Amino acid sequence: MQNDCMAQSLRSLLSRCLPGPLALQGIVAGLVLIVALSPSEGGAAIYLPFDGSGAARTVAWSRERGAEVVARGPYEGAFILRIPQGHHAMEALRQGALLISVPEFLCGSPDPSKKT
Repeated sequence: MQNDCMAQSLRSLLSRCLPGPLALQGIVAGLVLIVALSPSEGGAAIYLPFDGSGAARTVAWSRERGAEVVARGPYEGAFILRIPQGHHAMEALRQGALLISVPEFLCGSPDPSKKT
């Protein structure tokens, strides 16, 4: 009898602490998308701030990481960048922006005289 009460209290505790199965699937799917769409070293990416902050913040973020600004993005504060090294998608997310890989043919090929 006591084991049944213990098992029920453990189940109720877990159900209150953990999100539902659909929420877990959503979290996993979101993380997979972030990893799959994160730019590779030397690749092109678009920096999309969530809050629509100005260009100065995007340019400052890219300079701190050694990224080259290639072109303006589709809206205020968004820019297409060339990421020299490292994976910065999670850093951008912590700063309130998405960093999504874009195809090279949209940005032109990198300048061969510049070594990254």
